[in-house]
Amino acid sequence: MATRSPSTRRSGRNGRTARERLLDAAERLFADAGYNGVSVRDIVSAAGVNLGAIPYHFGTKENLFKEVFYRRAIPLQAEREAHLRRIQEESGGKPTLEDVLWALLEPVFRATRGHDAFRRLLGRASMDPTREVRKLMAEIYTPDFTVVPKELRKICAQLPEEDFYWRLNCLYGVMLFVQADTGKIQTIAGSRFDTRSPEIALKHVIPFLAAGLRAPVRKRQRPARTAPPRAGRARATKSRRGPGQD
Repeated sequence: MATRSPSTRRSGRNGRTARERLLDAAERLFADAGYNGVSVRDIVSAAGVNLGAIPYHFGTKENLFKEVFYRRAIPLQAEREAHLRRIQEESGGKPTLEDVLWALLEPVFRATRGHDAFRRLLGRASMDPTREVRKLMAEIYTPDFTVVPKELRKICAQLPEEDFYWRLNCLYGVMLFVQADTGKIQTIAGSRFDTRSPEIALKHVIPFLAAGLRAPVRKRQRPARTAPPRAGRARATKSRRGPGQD
């Protein structure tokens, strides 16, 4: 009788494989303590597997971190692309900026609300300044993999490059802050202010981002330069003053 490989063999924990349990445990622990705050032993202990499971299924801790992201990000990208194809067809190839923003943001807002640990991990890892995490995030979200800049650049073709990327930077800031849902706004607006609904979030976020992307480009004016006073002139002025005039 054929036997299943370790990667597909079901365990006694809700019928989940060791690989699935490692991904779940790693996602939760990385979200709580950050990449550098979690050890391999922490992950295998939380997953209920032996120490050799990570090398067997993923090779390294770095690869496990990447797989945690790919597990959520690849389906999101596929859904975004499906949304984009549909709005292109429905609009005759001329979608509005709001339609493109909805196609790009709705899947990730909805999906991260359904996976709280990944939502927190995405916010934490995106703002982690350590070299290891920045390197890993750059390897995950390559230009070929990331669809947001490409689609927005098409519809914002009138913007100079510097303006476009600054506005894209602001867009990512809004996305990450709203998704992180840190509770900061509740301390200002009160506990009845609910940010958990993706539909309500998008209702406010999309018009805000569209207005920012559509804002006219202003000519940059260099600040006026004022020459510092010459030391000789300052001494001469002081010498002409009488006693008690300083």
